[in-house]
Amino acid sequence: MELRNGVWVETVVIEAATKADLTKRVAAVKRTIKEFDKKKPKPRRESGEGSVYRRESDGMWVGRLELEAGSDGQRRRSKPVYSADRAELIKKLDKLKGELSQGLTQLDQQMTIAVWLEYWIDHIAKFRMRPHAWRSYRSAIRTRIIPAIGHLKLAQLEPKHVRYMHKHILGRTYKRGGEDVPYTTRSVEEAHNVLSAALAAAREEGKAHRNVAEKVTKPQVLSESHGALTATQARSVLLAAMEAKDPLVTRWAAGLMLGGRQGELLGLQWDRVDFEEGSLDLAWQLEWLPLKKEADPDDPKRFDVQPGFKHTPLWRGAALTDPKTSKSQRVTPLPVPLAAILKVYRETWEPNPWNLVWTLPRPRLKELPGMPISDVLDRKGWKAAQERAGIKDVVDVHAMRGTTATLLLEAGVDAKIIQSILGHASVVTTRGYQTVDLTLARSALGNLDALLELE
Repeated sequence: MELRNGVWVETVVIEAATKADLTKRVAAVKRTIKEFDKKKPKPRRESGEGSVYRRESDGMWVGRLELEAGSDGQRRRSKPVYSADRAELIKKLDKLKGELSQGLTQLDQQMTIAVWLEYWIDHIAKFRMRPHAWRSYRSAIRTRIIPAIGHLKLAQLEPKHVRYMHKHILGRTYKRGGEDVPYTTRSVEEAHNVLSAALAAAREEGKAHRNVAEKVTKPQVLSESHGALTATQARSVLLAAMEAKDPLVTRWAAGLMLGGRQGELLGLQWDRVDFEEGSLDLAWQLEWLPLKKEADPDDPKRFDVQPGFKHTPLWRGAALTDPKTSKSQRVTPLPVPLAAILKVYRETWEPNPWNLVWTLPRPRLKELPGMPISDVLDRKGWKAAQERAGIKDVVDVHAMRGTTATLLLEAGVDAKIIQSILGHASVVTTRGYQTVDLTLARSALGNLDALLELE
């Protein structure tokens, strides 16, 4: 026995009659030494650093920290921490000890991002936002965020994972009109914003210690215009619609001449059209709301919305809803030519229970009053109206607002007046402001009278 480099060494001679027997004996000695090493006591953790042991069922290492005694004087310990490697477990316990010393709560190490997002969108976000925004958030979660990082643990999310999500989304497509359409930088920005909101709530609820999405720069959005029609194209669409007796020709005329949002115009009622004053009130908008499970379609309380959400039930999922804020409510001038064709249309208008200006016949039930127009049917009708007029590059229904803005700009109308007409958020749009500006706005919209000079 001798000391070599600080380690005691003993040489043992093993004898055997044959080489095969010697091999067996050497192997037996090695097994004995290995078993002995397993039974050697592991270095003890210092007092207060917690306990560490290996679980026999699966070999996982488990550790817990000793916490301060509770108010009842009883012993308290942290939730268990797991790892397949003992050294890694010690690191996790040391990290947990540091977090607890800073007053942070112990996080659930098993909760995945997918589990938290589903809980957040259904039990927290749903009662903080409007139904349309909630559906958009839920779609972003299920089609973009969860497929990219939903499997990761919420407590272990890092900035690099958010950057990976950006890259993952940009490399994927989604179905639109039966075709595969690539996601855009705008799609990535939306997903990033949703994830950031969810992580902020996780921090508030004690499920995360930080919002890592705030540490990551959002992608630069390459904005895509909805497009716009020229004055000649707009007139050709209206002329073709009149010749084809399109029941929504006045809807297209109103969209082009007023620049109203889709929901504002589809939710317009006759009692908010003032022919004497030459104005109309766009204070309400048509919106299709989610229904409660197994709800009666005629039950006034059928909508799955947060308490206090202001709405007026119409038909099935359709309802009139308040704009986002009181500043979004606006009165807009009614151009004389548009008022003229609306009066003619009013004479042949089919009454409906909700006094809506525009409805569509019910399929197979044409003897009943028309039904509110969904955004899908509205888009299809607008596309057909353009194709009927020979427009090759048809534009989205939202482009009618862009067309109004473009034509007013070309006519030399001040940008502030255009923003007031269109109800943009960048301009104060309270009713008082609009009353002062109504004369200017009416004069501005008068520049579009030529659109209805169709003969």
